[in-house]
Amino acid sequence: MWYPVLYFIFAIWVFFDSKKRKGTPWISAIVVLLFGPLMLPYYFATRNLKEGEVREGGMGWNWMKNLIIFWTITCIIWGIAAMSEVSKTMEATQKVTDQLGTAIGAGIGLGLIFVIWFVITLVALVIGLLLKKSSIVEKGPTGALAVEASTRQATNS
Repeated sequence: MWYPVLYFIFAIWVFFDSKKRKGTPWISAIVVLLFGPLMLPYYFATRNLKEGEVREGGMGWNWMKNLIIFWTITCIIWGIAAMSEVSKTMEATQKVTDQLGTAIGAGIGLGLIFVIWFVITLVALVIGLLLKKSSIVEKGPTGALAVEASTRQATNS
């Protein structure tokens, strides 16, 4: 139950952020809601930059960097949700053997979450480093915000 709630919150934030940045708020929010861990980092790698914001390394690097960040957040919440379920099971069982089995199962489950987190993080890091282009530096404003800023400058001149 935690996953849809987490990415629903992210989708709402993306909607308002995209609206402020003159993006496509509905499309961005729906895509983040449906494909959370992959598309939220993509949104951050491609969104319009405001005045004074800087993005370095190219789109591929930024996508993978943000993927690692949001994948880590997702796995931490996944682990917390798993521990919450384990604590409910521990309270419900009276026998020591059942509690021991639950503890062993929880250890295996958390270990598996860690392995999944590590493998995906490592793959994303390697791909990101291969795609990184240190020569690419984007300075805000970009996209529709740049058009708005240049129009504002033209009218003020």
